[in-house]
Parts: sequence; C-alpha cells; structure tokens
Amino acid sequence: MEIENPNYESQVGRSVYPWHVDAWEQFNLENLPQAILLHGQAGIGKLDFALELSQAILCEADLFSSGVKPCKECQACRWFETANHPDFIGLVPALYQHRMPHAELEGMPKPEVEEVEDKEEGDGKKESAFIKIEQVRRAIEAINVGTHRGGQRVVLIYPLEGLRPDAANTLLKSLEEPNAQTIFILLSDRLDRVLPTIRSRCQLIALPKPQRAIALQWLSTHLGSLSEQKISSEEIEASLDEQGGAPLAAKEVILARRLSDDKDSMALASSATRLLLEALSKGRDIPWIDCAEKIHKAPFGILLACMQRWLFDIQSAKQAGEARYYRRHEKHVQALAQQVNMNKLLKLWKLVLLARRHENHPLSTRVQLESLLLQYQQLFAD
Repeated sequence: MEIENPNYESQVGRSVYPWHVDAWEQFNLENLPQAILLHGQAGIGKLDFALELSQAILCEADLFSSGVKPCKECQACRWFETANHPDFIGLVPALYQHRMPHAELEGMPKPEVEEVEDKEEGDGKKESAFIKIEQVRRAIEAINVGTHRGGQRVVLIYPLEGLRPDAANTLLKSLEEPNAQTIFILLSDRLDRVLPTIRSRCQLIALPKPQRAIALQWLSTHLGSLSEQKISSEEIEASLDEQGGAPLAAKEVILARRLSDDKDSMALASSATRLLLEALSKGRDIPWIDCAEKIHKAPFGILLACMQRWLFDIQSAKQAGEARYYRRHEKHVQALAQQVNMNKLLKLWKLVLLARRHENHPLSTRVQLESLLLQYQQLFAD
C-alpha cells in the first residue's frame, strides 16, 4: 500500500501512523473483544496506536453522526488527553512513563515512578523496566466496581513482558473471568516472552513496521520540524537501518545525539551504543574491559540488541557479502567477516539471545558485558 501523505488521517481516528492504517480499520469500535494483544517490533508506534484506540473506546461522540472516533472534543477525550479519565488505567514501568498522557490533576491511577539503585555503583539509580504487582492489583480492584461514566473501562499494559511472574499470574486470573465492562489492551515487543496462557485469551493483532521508503519519508518530515540542526538524509538512513527499520526508534536515537544532558536515558543509550560499535569494530583488539566500564550504565537491552545486530552483520557479510544494519560501518564489518571463526560466532549469538531473555533481571550488567565482549574478542583469535 502506497501512502503519499506521512500525516495520513484515518476516517476512524486522527493519530494513526500511515503504516498502521490497515490494522486500525480492522477494528469495529461497537464490537471489540475483551482482550486485545498488540505485538510487533519495538519502535514502530504500538503505544501510540494503543492510546488512540483507548481514547476511541472511551470517546462519547456518536460514531454514526460524527464518523470519527476519537473526536478529541468531547469531555471524555479532554479528560483522556490530560490523563484524568476515570475509566482509563494505564500500567507502564517508570522507564516508559514519559510516553503516557500526563495529568495535572490527581484522581486516576497513573504509571508510578520506581527507581532502582544501581548496586554496582552504590549511589546511582536506574528506572525500573518492570510493572509492579501492586500496580496490577490496584487495577484489578478498580475494575471490580462499576465504571464512572457508565460506559466501558480500558486497561492498557505496556510492555506485557514487563510483568513479573506474580503480576502476570494476577492478570491471567482477570482474563479468565473478564468483567463485561472492561477491555484490556496489552502490548508486547517480544511476543515469545508472553505467557502462552495469556496469549490464548487475547485477540492477537500484529502491527507491522513500515516499508523503508515510507519510514524515510516520515522521518524526514518529522525530524525537519523538531530539530534546529539540519539532519542529513545519510544520517536518517543509517539510523533507520541500525534500528531495524523502526522509525520511532530511529527518531529517538537521532534526537538523543543532539541532547546536551548526558543523564537523559536516550542520550546515554545513544552514546553507549556509539562507544560499543567503535569497540566492536576493532575485532581482536577490542578493549573489552574499558568498553564495559564506559557503557554498563546504559539500558542493557539496547546494548544487547546492538551487539546482536553487529553479529548478524558479520555473519551476513561472510555469507551474503553485505551488512544489513550497520552499513555506515561496512568497511569494518567486511574486514571482520574475513577473520571470524563462524562456529564461535554462532555460539556467541546464542549466548546473546539467552542474555536478552533475562535482560531486565537485576544481574550485574558490567560483569555480563565483560564476559560477552571477551568472547567476542576470541572470535578473531588465531
């Protein structure tokens, strides 16, 4: 499907990304399942889609007369946009709180800020990537009473894999015996990490990433209006490739490079991945201890994803002659592909995959990084 206008507006909703229009138009707002599981690659706009759908469900405009939901004008829509709708419950970890509607008034369940001490440093703090069971329990208690507006209630949970096992089991009980007035909108970046028992009780909707041309057009349009500094098409293309074709992730990375506040989480992640790529490009000469020391405070999942894509590029260059993600590092990737021991590379690939399954666990990030980077160095040993 070709879409010329990057700001395309669906006839049913206002803020749907062009690449999600087909998925949006599958929904019948008058007949929705009680549990919807939206899944797809991180950085493609799933949370924005889910928030728009939540607002459409709660919108009090007459769909048949207005033709558009959410209308953005009714009282329910205004409440939603200021995070004060009493029938909307959004559960996200502290790490994603900034992406939710913000409230100026008190009175509704809001995402909680939970800071986790960095045990490796003793005085630093990290934002939690988990949804606490207390949040889930309070949400379940809330849905056992009638809705405030007499309509439906929406419970949005993102990311679903951010639920600890006890919280996931608590959610499962509510999905098994659903409240007729409650609709669950669940989101997952990694569907393989979601309990099969939860998946089986939801209608699964796969949200796609855009075609490369559409993603580049969207990025060029939106970055041009958000940054005072001119951003080259080469930087946009390279960032999109490095993020696996996810435009929102590419946008965050590009803007993070222009932030002066090194404590910002995205700026920290951008700086750390740059240092990691510089180290990985050195092959057997990688300063693995120094690298781990400099980058270990960045989100571990982002570092692992970077390393996983780098290993994929070496394998791809070895077998197919070209890199997929880090094309700006093509020269280094090609040189390393000529030196790599493929058997060792495949073993390290499996270790990185295993580490990604436990990336949010409170283990020592620095120790894990040192181990992985040391084994990376040995891929090129004689």
